[in-house]
Amino acid sequence: MKKIITYLFLLTFVLVLFTGCTMPLPTCDTASLQEVTLSSPAQLAVVDSLSPTLQWTYPSDTCAPEGYAITLWEGPILVTNIGGGTGNPSTSWGPGSPLQPGKQYRWKVAPINGTTLGPESGTGIFFTGPTCTDADLIAPVQLEPADGAIFNQSTDLLWWDYTAGCTPTGYKADVSTDSTFASGLLPPGPEDVPLTRLSLGDPLVECETYYWRVAARNGATIGAYSPTRSFIADTTGTCGSSESGMPESASIGGIVWHDVCALPDGALPDPLSAGCVSDGAGSARANGIREEGEPGIAGVKVDLYFGDCDIDGTSDASVLTDSNGHYLFDGLTSFGTYCVAVNPTISPNDSILLPGEWTYPDSLTSAGVAYHTFGGVESAVHIDIIDFGWDYQFLPVFGDPTPTPVVGVNITNVPTFVDNSGFNTPFPQFAFDKNAFCRKGPGINYSDVTAIPVGDIVDIRGISPDSQWYFIHWAKFNSDCWVAISTGHVLGDVSTIQMLTPPPSPAPTSVSPTKVPQQPQNPTVVPTVTPIKP
Repeated sequence: MKKIITYLFLLTFVLVLFTGCTMPLPTCDTASLQEVTLSSPAQLAVVDSLSPTLQWTYPSDTCAPEGYAITLWEGPILVTNIGGGTGNPSTSWGPGSPLQPGKQYRWKVAPINGTTLGPESGTGIFFTGPTCTDADLIAPVQLEPADGAIFNQSTDLLWWDYTAGCTPTGYKADVSTDSTFASGLLPPGPEDVPLTRLSLGDPLVECETYYWRVAARNGATIGAYSPTRSFIADTTGTCGSSESGMPESASIGGIVWHDVCALPDGALPDPLSAGCVSDGAGSARANGIREEGEPGIAGVKVDLYFGDCDIDGTSDASVLTDSNGHYLFDGLTSFGTYCVAVNPTISPNDSILLPGEWTYPDSLTSAGVAYHTFGGVESAVHIDIIDFGWDYQFLPVFGDPTPTPVVGVNITNVPTFVDNSGFNTPFPQFAFDKNAFCRKGPGINYSDVTAIPVGDIVDIRGISPDSQWYFIHWAKFNSDCWVAISTGHVLGDVSTIQMLTPPPSPAPTSVSPTKVPQQPQNPTVVPTVTPIKP
C-alpha cells in the first residue's frame, strides 16, 4: 500500500513538472502599467458570432494588473460605448448582450489598478456577420455630407450606413466632378474592406462641386448604388463667403428624447406621476414636454426632405442621432421649405424605439412616422429646435431607477427609490473622467463588481461617511455599487444625497508564505489560464 501511495505521489509530481504550475502573478505597480496588444478578433475580420470573445495579451510575464477596462463602440456613428470591464486579470472579455448583425465595431483595452487607468491599446476594428450574398446587396444609406453641403477635406469624410443585416466584402464609392460619373472620377478608395467611411486622398479643387454615390459589393458583384449627392469642396472656408459670391449655408437640428412617464401596474395613481398626462382612454402617457433629466436617444435615423414630406419616397439626407440624442443637418445651400421625419418602424429605429409611441410632435402619418414641416430656411439661418419625443411602452418601470428617477426614502444599507406619492425627481449624476472599478463597498478593500469605462454617466444614490465614495446605479447593466469620487465629476446637486451605512468590511485573509518552485531550464510552453484575482 505504501508503494502505491509513493507511486501516485511521484506520478503527480511528474505531471505538475511537465504540464507547468500556474501561480497567481503579483499585481503590477500602478505607475508602470503597460499597453496591451489586441489579438482577437483579427484587425478588419468578420466574426461569425454575435457574442464574440475579445482577447489581448499583457506584455509582462512577471506581474498582472488588477483588471482591464474595455471600450467597445458600435457603428456606424461610433459614439455609443457598450464596453465594460473584466474585474480581474483575465485577458478575455465578451459583451453582456449579443451584438447587432452586419455592423462595424471598434474596441480598445486598458489595464486598470484600483481607479487608475493605464495606457490604452491601439484601436481594433471588426465586423459582425453574416457575410452578404449577392442577393443581400442593397443600396447603402448615405449619412454625411448632406446633399449640397460644404465639405472640408481636412476634417470631413464620406460616411454611410448599411442596413441589410449582413456585411459585404467591401464598397465601391464614386466621386466625380461629373454628375453622370462618365468622367472626372477621383481615384477609388479601398474596395476590399467593409469600412463605411472614406477619407478622400487626392486634393480637391476649392469651391468645385463634386458628386458622390456608393454601392456595396460582394467580390466582383456590385449592388445597387445609393442616390447621387453633391458637395462643395471648401477647406479654406472662403467658398461660402460674400467674396466668392456664394450664399452662406443653413442648418437644421434638434434632439430625439425619451419622454418619461412611469406608471404602476393596476389602477392609475392619483395624482398621476410627474411627466404623465391622461390619454383620454383610461390610461396615461408622457406629456410631450422635454423636462430636466429626460435623456436623448442615441442612434436614431432622422430623414430630411427638401420641399414637401415625401415620406414614401427617398429622403434628401439622413443622419443618426449622437450619444446625447442630438442630430444636425448642416451645410444646406438649398433654401425654402423642409421636412424632418423619424420613422420608428425602419432599421435601425425599430430595434431602438419599439414598442412605444410619439408624444411630440402631433403631426403623424398613418404609419406612425413623426414629422415637422417648416419654411424660412434661408442663407445663414440655423434652426435647432426640431425635436421628437418618444414614450417607451414598458420603460421606465414604476419604482425602478429611471432617466428621471424617483427620490428615495427609508434609506438603510440599500436605498429604496420610491416615495409614497410616486412623483419623479432627478437624481444627480456622475460622469467618469477615467475608467474605474465599481466595488461592493466604499474602499479598495472591497471586491469589485464591474469596471465602468470613461465617458459613461451613472446616477448617484448615496455617499459614504468619509465623503470619498458614491453609491451609484449603472443603468446600462443594472449594477449598484460604489465608485471613488476621484474618478469623475458630478452633474447636478448632491446636497440632498443621503449618507449610507457601508456594508461590513471584508475580513482580511491570512496567507502563509509559499516557496516558489524553481523552474526547469527551457521548460515546455503550455497554454495556461490567467488566474482570477483573489
